[in-house]
Amino acid sequence: MGIMFSEQQTNTSYIKKSKSNRITRFLTVVVLALAVLVAAVPGILAVMRRADAQVALGNAKSLRIALQVASTEAYGAGRPFGDVTARGGVAGEVWQAVLMDSKVPGDFWVLQTDESGYDVVRFVYQEGDFTVSYCKEPLAYEVYYRQAYIQTSASS
Repeated sequence: MGIMFSEQQTNTSYIKKSKSNRITRFLTVVVLALAVLVAAVPGILAVMRRADAQVALGNAKSLRIALQVASTEAYGAGRPFGDVTARGGVAGEVWQAVLMDSKVPGDFWVLQTDESGYDVVRFVYQEGDFTVSYCKEPLAYEVYYRQAYIQTSASS
């Protein structure tokens, strides 16, 4: 009987140690997986933000071409192109034509035209949290990531 009792104690302690080791290994793997995940999230978010910035830049380039086409059409028809009092800084029918031609999801504002009033020198395009500025001379696009730090409302 003494030998069986000692074997049962050994088996029981072995099973307890085995369960304890499995739990320890499982928790170690979980902690390591969470650590890797937490370490990878900022990098993944930066890559995603960069991809979104590239999309906004591509849309701004499409917008520039649509603005060129609309200004040429307005000039050829003898209609005004720019209107600082109208939405986007262009005449109403021009604004509609630019949106239809470019199919951009954001909003734009023509900031400056040349002396003729038909050639766009500067504009700003905003899409989500990204703002793209365009300058004709020297040809440059700049993409900004916009994050609101302070927001106020009429009730504040």
